[in-house]
Formats: sequence, structure tokens, C-alpha cells
Amino acid sequence: MRKAINGILWLIGLVVVLVVYFFVPLGTYTLYEHTLRIAATEPAQELGDELGTATRELGERAVEEWDGRRATREQAAGREPGGAAPDTLRLRVEPDGVHIGQEVLSPTELRSRIHEAREVAGELHAILETAEGVPTPDVQAILEMLREEHVSVAP
Repeated sequence: MRKAINGILWLIGLVVVLVVYFFVPLGTYTLYEHTLRIAATEPAQELGDELGTATRELGERAVEEWDGRRATREQAAGREPGGAAPDTLRLRVEPDGVHIGQEVLSPTELRSRIHEAREVAGELHAILETAEGVPTPDVQAILEMLREEHVSVAP
């Protein structure tokens, strides 16, 4: 019961603060209008630009730090540090769709590609498991080719 009363009082307090912020004039303008006028000033705009620049620089520094500790992460994962890393497919999402290299895919096209890749992977898995009478060197050659293409194949 006490939590319910506290919740109701908190909600009433929030409503009062919002009403004062948006509707009660302090001088000529409401607090909301004062906030908009302050945000439109040149120093506030410069502060926004500087914050954006600092954020980008911090992001770049974080990425560099992450990449710099790759060997430590690989060692912790039990892999050989500095080994050849598989090619990574990077997806960049932008307003016009997902960028894969030079190609732009809509979310629907990307979903279709993912389904196709799953089907191909499923077919490939079935071929490797059900093929009988294939000479061992041929199977090994196929497995080596898949490893070179960074495709994981369970034994």
C-alpha cells in the first residue's frame, strides 16, 4: 500500500513539474520557451558542435583501443594471437538501406539474402554428411577449400 501511495505522489509531482515547465510563464516566456531560446544561441550551437566532435573522437579512440587489445582477447579465447583473421562482412545501416560493400540492400532484400545463405549452408551440410563413396582425398579437398573460405565445418 505504501508503494502505491509513493507511486501516486511521484506521478502527481511529475505532472506538476511538466505543467510548470510547459505552461507557466516565468516573465515573458515559459521554461520550455526559455530553453529553446538558449539552445538557439551561438554559444549553445558551438557547444553542440564540440560535443559532437568529442563524441566522434572518443568513439574512434575506443575502436583503436579495442583493436589494440585483439591479441589479448584471442589469447583469452584460446586462439593463437596474430593468426589470420577471417574476412569480416561489415554491414552499414543508413536511411536508404544496408550497405554491403558497394551494394545497398533494403531490409527485405537483406532478409532474403540471409535466408538464401542459410539454405545454401543447409544444403552444403547435407551433402557433406550424406555423400557415400566419395574418395577421402576429395572430401579433404572440399573441407580445405571451405576452411580457406572461412566456413566452419563440424567433424
